[in-house]
Amino acid sequence: MTHLLRRLRRRLILDLFRYPVRYAPYNDWGDKLALWYWFFVQHDRFPNSKMIFNDVLYRLKTTDAMVRPDRVATSDKELVKEFAIPLIGADHVVPTLAVLRTEAEIDNYEFPTPCVVKPTQGCGGIHFLFPGDTPDRSLMKSQLAENYYYQYRERNYRDLQGKLIVEPMLFAGQPVNDYKVFCWRGEPRCILYANDRHHEFYRVLFDTDWTELPIPLSPAVQDRPQPPRPDRLDEMLQAAAKLSKPFDFVRIDFYADPERVLLGEITHLHNGGNEQFASLEDELALSRHIFGSIDPKKTV
Repeated sequence: MTHLLRRLRRRLILDLFRYPVRYAPYNDWGDKLALWYWFFVQHDRFPNSKMIFNDVLYRLKTTDAMVRPDRVATSDKELVKEFAIPLIGADHVVPTLAVLRTEAEIDNYEFPTPCVVKPTQGCGGIHFLFPGDTPDRSLMKSQLAENYYYQYRERNYRDLQGKLIVEPMLFAGQPVNDYKVFCWRGEPRCILYANDRHHEFYRVLFDTDWTELPIPLSPAVQDRPQPPRPDRLDEMLQAAAKLSKPFDFVRIDFYADPERVLLGEITHLHNGGNEQFASLEDELALSRHIFGSIDPKKTV
């Protein structure tokens, strides 16, 4: 397809579906319409049946696989710990100081500092409380009513109860790097390293031997340092294998330092299924690395 035809096709799709998507009901067909449209907007192509990274996630979030009870439960930042502890042990799970389920509980709770407070039923909205800080209880109470499903139509969040979980601040409040292990059918396939977000943020993909994959991800950072191999990489991969076993594709997120590996969360839709690659060739390279092939009949 020529560049001009692609531009015309894009203009036509945007004009035809922008308003139907904006007012689409929150039900199965409304979700599928919106997710199909957002896929096209993000990737300038239609989803297909091949084992291409974003297409695999698109199929996941538009089928009943997304509302399997185990996917729903492990999307909740409280319930995921109940799933994880029997598999990897409590020493690999961040302790829970409290779970606040009502506005009254938020009003009456004495937050120990330093601590971290976050909603259990979505992404973001994290409060970092240091000694001397005053908790924003009004904002916390408003977060009880938030439902991530109504923002991005990710149905694994639709029926989760609004709560806040209180946890100790990790690693004495020092910058923490993220290690996100992409798993396929219970086997870790690659690791996305994300550096401390309070400095110049960047992401790097590695294989499970900590060899960098030639697949650049945004944001592009010139002269970035080479992330060192985690001291407890093998321990991290073993935990990821155990946690990912019930699922086909899943991302297991960890925090780590030389002394310990801690589960951050289990993510079923990496970037909501909308990862942006520099080129389709880069997306195909990652797809082959994770799935073995882009042919559905040849995945391993």
